[in-house]
Amino acid sequence: MFWNSGKKDPQTYPGYPQLPPPLRVGAIVSLEQGEILRYDGLGLTLPLPQGDMVVEAVSGMELFGLRVSRAYVKTGGRQALFQFQQDKAGTLLDVNCFQVFEEIFPGSEADWGLWLGEGGLIGGADLNAPNGRSYSRDWGQGAYAAPVEAVERIFTDPAQAPIEVPHKMMLYSRELSPDAQEYMLLSVDEEPGQVLVRCLSGVVMSPQALKIF
Repeated sequence: MFWNSGKKDPQTYPGYPQLPPPLRVGAIVSLEQGEILRYDGLGLTLPLPQGDMVVEAVSGMELFGLRVSRAYVKTGGRQALFQFQQDKAGTLLDVNCFQVFEEIFPGSEADWGLWLGEGGLIGGADLNAPNGRSYSRDWGQGAYAAPVEAVERIFTDPAQAPIEVPHKMMLYSRELSPDAQEYMLLSVDEEPGQVLVRCLSGVVMSPQALKIF
């Protein structure tokens, strides 16, 4: 990603997200082996990350009335994130594990038109993804749904001001088995100094499938 980790301060900056404990910058996260085996042989685009992973940054945003937190980690040279959905009372509902499959930098207005706007890839009812697989849209109704917009506040240091990243997103899914799905999140990310499209492949899991130290 575009940040550099630094020394951490126990004080928190105003607006620091209310993370599900004990999640924090510098925490160690790992997946239960049973969760990894659950998806074994189902043809995931990217295998689930294994081993201990260090949280480099955390973030917060609101999405569909839910409190959404993210923990960014590196796994085998690939950027990944764990996304936590909590209700207004703070109850943790579920967790997504997303990994960056591809980053695309449209170079012209015509290139951007392939992704955004009526008829663009982000919002169409069906998606033929960069991994060669087909997905159906999870958010919105009809042949086209406008991307969902949210501003994510990313903290690499709880005591310092966050990096604000506006997103225009759409979520798609495909069935792996009767009780398992794979998701593809398409997101236009306006980062400091660059705007790009990220394609993130992932799954949903119960909170008990993730260990945090």
